[in-house]
Amino acid sequence: MTSVLRRAVAPFAAVTALVVMLTACGSGPSQVNSAVVIDGHTISVDDVQAMVDKIVKEQPAAQSLAQQHKLDLVSREVVTQLITHELLTEVARKDGVRVDPAQLQELRAQNPFGQKIPTDGSVPAEQLVPELVNRARGFDAYANDQLLLDGLARQHLGRDSAQYNIVQIADEAKAKALAEQIAAKPNESAALMRAASETPDQVQLNQDTGPTGNGVFLAAPDNSVFVLPAGSGEQGGSGGFQIVHVLSTKTAASTSPEFDSSQIDPAQLPAIGKFVLRPRAIESKIEISPRFGVWNDANLTVVPKGEAEVAGFVVLPKTEQP
Repeated sequence: MTSVLRRAVAPFAAVTALVVMLTACGSGPSQVNSAVVIDGHTISVDDVQAMVDKIVKEQPAAQSLAQQHKLDLVSREVVTQLITHELLTEVARKDGVRVDPAQLQELRAQNPFGQKIPTDGSVPAEQLVPELVNRARGFDAYANDQLLLDGLARQHLGRDSAQYNIVQIADEAKAKALAEQIAAKPNESAALMRAASETPDQVQLNQDTGPTGNGVFLAAPDNSVFVLPAGSGEQGGSGGFQIVHVLSTKTAASTSPEFDSSQIDPAQLPAIGKFVLRPRAIESKIEISPRFGVWNDANLTVVPKGEAEVAGFVVLPKTEQP
């Protein structure tokens, strides 16, 4: 596995408009009072608002977010977790993954919500906000989703693999244009990458993740194209973008003997399992009210519209090939 792609899958290491604007005007899901519509199923604005109100009322740690006018972070996380739950329920059922009673008992014994959250602002927002929403949804909902995601990760790690081409491009506009070109003409992927790259060593063709976590991370329809931030350069500036063309994906019938599960931190399994949901998320018609943001297929989360492409995105294959 290349070190280039390893930098791009940093989500393995980090599981990441005010609320009063929830009643603002705007286009979005056609149903009145809809925060999200997934394949015709509606999650209402009232449900999201009720969850945010509960957090502000019951969690003192949320007060600092309210004072800093950052409750939009909470509402987006609520929407993200509710969408994840919908997708997870369907995918886990299809894959035959169920909550293990022994794991549930063990998790309950750990009392994950037993410790009070510091109110001094010492917990970074990217950790605080998911914790607040987890607690508001309750232990049963939290445990169900965590254990199902854990189960999906265990089922797919060592079985999922992907073949791909990858190139690093410094300029954002060129990176986006290249991704669109590859999605439209996947058979010309290699030539397009070579033409767009500044040096030959920036292009790696016909790579194979093998039975690693990256095989799960690249779960997507064949010929999907990921555009991912490449990280910071040596001078602290942007490292450009990685364009990853997923040539094909495969789920083997059994776990590869080459897969070493000891290399995976068990605490990260739920975060890894979430990537298994991506193909279903892409298939689903997920409509989100613009008051919350937009759905990001790369990271499977709701993000502000202005940041939709900052953390990476997926260009889907065109239905008609020339």
